[in-house]
Amino acid sequence: MSIVDFIVIGRGLIGSAAARHLAIQGTSVTLIGPSEPANLKTHTGVFSSHYDSARIVRILDTLTHNCQISKAAIERFKPLETETGISFFQEVGYLAASNTNNFLEDMSAQADSYYPEVGSFSFEQLSERFPYFQFPKGVRGIFQAKNAGWLDPRKNIAAQNKALENHGGTVVNDTVIAIEKGKQYITIKTEKSSFKCKKCILSTGAFANIGNTIPRPIDYGVVPHTAVLGEISKEQLPSLVGMPTMSYRLGDEPNKFLYFLPPVEYPNGKHYVKIGHALGDEMAKDKQSLQDWFHSNGDKGKIPWLTEALKELLPSITFNKFHSVPCVTTTSPSGGNYIDQFKDERLYALFAGGGYCAKSADELGYIATEFALNGGFPAPYNRADFKLIYQ
Repeated sequence: MSIVDFIVIGRGLIGSAAARHLAIQGTSVTLIGPSEPANLKTHTGVFSSHYDSARIVRILDTLTHNCQISKAAIERFKPLETETGISFFQEVGYLAASNTNNFLEDMSAQADSYYPEVGSFSFEQLSERFPYFQFPKGVRGIFQAKNAGWLDPRKNIAAQNKALENHGGTVVNDTVIAIEKGKQYITIKTEKSSFKCKKCILSTGAFANIGNTIPRPIDYGVVPHTAVLGEISKEQLPSLVGMPTMSYRLGDEPNKFLYFLPPVEYPNGKHYVKIGHALGDEMAKDKQSLQDWFHSNGDKGKIPWLTEALKELLPSITFNKFHSVPCVTTTSPSGGNYIDQFKDERLYALFAGGGYCAKSADELGYIATEFALNGGFPAPYNRADFKLIYQ
């Protein structure tokens, strides 16, 4: 059995990105993780939240740190699409709409440095520019037209995995069940086989502390989210061409912090718009609780108001039907991401927090690669901002 330089555990958005960047640097790398389950309701293994066809992409954010990471990641989208022939990014723009000054001011505070072309819209201008939306009086908006829109997580991972293989890496569709550390190499045991490596990066998301992989439990939270998808007939699609993604905040009530995605074609050939809530309370992160959540249709208490919010936002649309889906985001005490080494310096942690993974994954994978290969963080990042916090 050959010994590779790196094994990356976790074939999600950031694990796939890290493996690709390692291969680009000329290292031998194997990426291990299971594919999307054929049946989410009966699957008894690990889950991920990238089982979706649309996630918001934007540079604008309330934090400089997030703007830096997402801007760098987004700049690599089109080159990756060109290299692999897999289209995963749709540049339809991003709208932040709210009747609260603080939210819009915080969102636009970084624009001078990261997106100076940001547009501002009064209530009247919003209605004229985006006629399909119906906003309450007093709502204003800021708009990022370029390098913003939505990303298909499934296709992004397919592109990352194809590029990895183009650069000599290997993709293994399997689930890791144990890590054994020897003096000369690390053995990664899976359900079907075993592999050996010099170094290993763990990027296992909400299931990080579950199983026999992590050397020491880390401090993170798991927040369950529910999204409602409204099916739109093909006859209505022409009137919605160019519809942007959106963050929608009404007042300071948590249940008014919503996100929205425009019509997207899903694998079943149908088109859906999606609405979900941005905030939520943490759930238990043991294996059974996580599996039960992913087996569900989301929070039954949130489905009615999300459905009504979608109808109110798009009053001119006649929806064929609605359905709901579960998702989770991970959080950290620092509010940021983990890119760090464990006590055994051959083992690295790569975990994203706050729900920003889709748009930022490529840069997070790049940062982790630079750290694992060279021992330092690329400018303008600081190692202290990514330090692991243990339970």
